[in-house]
Amino acid sequence: MSDSDSLSPRIARLEFERIIDAVLDRRSDPRPLAPMFAPEADWLMNGDQASWAYAGLRCSRDSILAYLDAFAVEFEQKSWRRLDTLIDGEQACVRYEMELRHRGTGREAKLQTLCFIRLEGDLIVEVSEFIDSATLFGLRESCV
Repeated sequence: MSDSDSLSPRIARLEFERIIDAVLDRRSDPRPLAPMFAPEADWLMNGDQASWAYAGLRCSRDSILAYLDAFAVEFEQKSWRRLDTLIDGEQACVRYEMELRHRGTGREAKLQTLCFIRLEGDLIVEVSEFIDSATLFGLRESCV
């Protein structure tokens, strides 16, 4: 299959990769991503909501954008790099890393992430993100 072959009736591989890159690149300023999400899209971040405010399920485009905005207030995404991508039809598994800086402590680290993205047509309907929460917790800790 070539890069231009259709993976589904409505999405080509290169277009899917463009969507993935846009989501990773615009995490820190997500408002331009709004048209890429279905209104009823879901975003799940692994973790216990009782100890981690970012963990849990967001059910709607507006809730997803609010989550990404809140994350960007606390963490500056300095760079990102897509490491591996597996695309099957309208689903993708993406392994990437982000270089983050905590805006309060100034601490920096690379965060390893595994992300599953599902499209319907050319809209994102589901994202499930599995992160190294210990790295994020470490960024929050004071360097005292």
